[in-house]
Amino acid sequence: MVQRRTLLTGLGLALLPQRLFAQGQTLDTLLSGTMSPALLRSLRVALATPAMVAGWQRRGYAAELLADGLRAAGQPAAVTVQDKWHIGSITKGFTALLFARAVEAGVIGWDTRLGDRLSGVPRPYRKVTGIELLSHHAGLPADIALPDLLALPRIENDARASRQRYVELALALPPAAKPRSTFSYSNCGPVLAARMLEVATGKSWEDLLQQQVLDPLGLTSAGFGAPTGDQPRGHDRGVPILQDNPAAMGPAGRLHMSMPDLLTYLAAHRDRNALLSQAGWAQLHTPRFASNHALGWFVGRQGALWHNGSNTAWYAEAAVEPGSGLIMAHCSNDAALLNRLQVLLPAIRRAAGVPA
Repeated sequence: MVQRRTLLTGLGLALLPQRLFAQGQTLDTLLSGTMSPALLRSLRVALATPAMVAGWQRRGYAAELLADGLRAAGQPAAVTVQDKWHIGSITKGFTALLFARAVEAGVIGWDTRLGDRLSGVPRPYRKVTGIELLSHHAGLPADIALPDLLALPRIENDARASRQRYVELALALPPAAKPRSTFSYSNCGPVLAARMLEVATGKSWEDLLQQQVLDPLGLTSAGFGAPTGDQPRGHDRGVPILQDNPAAMGPAGRLHMSMPDLLTYLAAHRDRNALLSQAGWAQLHTPRFASNHALGWFVGRQGALWHNGSNTAWYAEAAVEPGSGLIMAHCSNDAALLNRLQVLLPAIRRAAGVPA
C-alpha cells in the first residue's frame, strides 16, 4: 500500500501546483476561451494531465461531451466520453440524496438524533442530526487521524464493520466547534449519516445507494472505489495508480461513473424530478445556519449548486445552475486542478451560450 495523502476534500488547498506557475499567462489565456475539443486538448497539455473529460447540457438542448488524452500515462489507450471517472467528494451529495429518500420513506427523520440511532455517542455529539452532519455543521473534525485511516481496509465486500470503526474513531475525537455554530468541512459527517441509515435499515450504504439512487436514476456506469478494467487510471506525480481511500469512507467520496451518468444525476437536481418531493429537493438545496453550504452542495448566486472532489489521484467538479438551466462537469485522472477551483466552468458556460 502506497503511503500517500488520502481524500481530503471537496475544497481546494491554498497553494498551486508548481507546474502551473510555469504555465502562467499561457494557461490564463486558454481559460478565457470557449470550451471545444481543441481547447480541452490545449488545457490538458498545459496542465500535463493524462486525460480530461467535460460535459454540459442546457435545458432544452442536447448534451455536449468532450474527452481527450490517455487512460494511463505511457499507455496507448485513449479515453472516451463513456469512460468512468472517480468523482471524490461529489459523492457527498449522493449520500445526502439517499438520506432524503430515507426521510420520505419514513425510515429516519431529519431531526433524528445521532445518539438515538447509534450507541455510545459522546455527549457533545448526541443531539446532532442529519442536517448538521450533511451540511458540515456538526462540529466534527475534518477526518480521523491518518494512521487510523490507513489502517482501514481499502477493498471490502461489506464495509459496515469498518465503517462502524471509523465512526467510533471520529466520535472519540474532541469537537472542532460547537454544533451549528460554524461551517467545518468534514468527511466524518456523511459517514456518520450513512451509518445511521445502515443501523436503521440493516443494509450497507453501498446497497442502499444502489437501490435508492443509482438504479432509479439509471446510472448504470456507477460503482464504488476507483474504476477498474479498461478504464482511466488515477495518477500520482504522473505515474498511473489503482488506489482509493478506505471503503469505510465511501459515503464521503468513493463513487465513480461516466460523464453521461454524472450529467443525468445533475439534471435530477436541476429539474427536481420525481425521485423526491419538491419539499425534499428544497431540503437538499437550502443553505444552512447562515453558511453557503446546503446538504452535499455549496450554494451560490440564484441557487447555483457546486461541489468538487479528489482523492489526490483524480479531480472532478460538478455544477447545477437552475437560473440558466445549465448543468456541467469535468473530470481529470490526476489532481492538477485541485487548487484551481471552477476555472474551467466559464469556458463551459461560454460553449453553452450562458452569460458569465
